[in-house]
Amino acid sequence: MSKAAQRAYTAIRDSILSGEYEPGTHLTESDLAKFIGVSRTPVHDALLHLKADGLVDMQRNQGARVKSYSDRDIDELYELRAYLEGYGTEMAATYRKDSDIEALENLAIEMETLGDAESTEELYELSRLNSEFHKIIVDASESELLKTLLSNLVEMPLEVLKKRTWSGRLNRQRSNEQHRDIIEALKQRDPKWARAVMYGHLISNRPLPEAD
Repeated sequence: MSKAAQRAYTAIRDSILSGEYEPGTHLTESDLAKFIGVSRTPVHDALLHLKADGLVDMQRNQGARVKSYSDRDIDELYELRAYLEGYGTEMAATYRKDSDIEALENLAIEMETLGDAESTEELYELSRLNSEFHKIIVDASESELLKTLLSNLVEMPLEVLKKRTWSGRLNRQRSNEQHRDIIEALKQRDPKWARAVMYGHLISNRPLPEAD
């Protein structure tokens, strides 16, 4: 990917994940090119990469749209994440370093301070911190195969998460408490406990269908 395409990719991806571009939004290459300050060719290349990432749908003569997710899509994604990250946390309990624990504890504190977050900006920051928390654990597993498998899973846009999870102080409090349990299991170097709490954490915090 060229530097211009990478710039376009990052700008569009961030706008999707932050909720600025909601699911179903039509993405016009000419408008994006003007907004980002590049030509249409790198924008087209960026959209192709975003399609491969599962964030964009592209159809002939219909252009590109931000991908919408069915309830089944979301359930499958979280089930796969729970299995894979559960395994990764089990591995991390063996290979983690003291610096990993310190980094996780610092992130836990930052997320706890955002327990009353309501604005899109605050929720985006909470989502970013949460992603970093999970990334540290996956990196600590020292499994390149696991990293590759997880990188192929779609990252849910904030607009999906905001509507169907993170949507209440009690939910966020529960998530923060589970983060502390994960850290403690890693501190104790208890692989089975670590795997169980991570699996339970992801399943219990998965986005639930909206009520009719």
